[in-house]
Amino acid sequence: MKQILKGVAVTAIVLIIFIVINIICNMNGINMDSISNGAVVAACTVLIYRGVTRKEK
Repeated sequence: MKQILKGVAVTAIVLIIFIVINIICNMNGINMDSISNGAVVAACTVLIYRGVTRKEK
C-alpha cells in the first residue's frame, strides 16, 4: 500500500509542477503541445518514483 501512495504522491507533485509551467508559458504566449507534455510527465514520474523507491531498499 505504501508503494501506491508514493506513486500517487509523486504523480500529483509532477502534474502540479507541469500545470504551473504550462500556465506561465501560456501567459507569455508560448503554446505547449499536450501530447509531448504527457510523455514528459510520464517519464519524469517514473524516474522520480524509481529514485524514491530505490532509496528504501
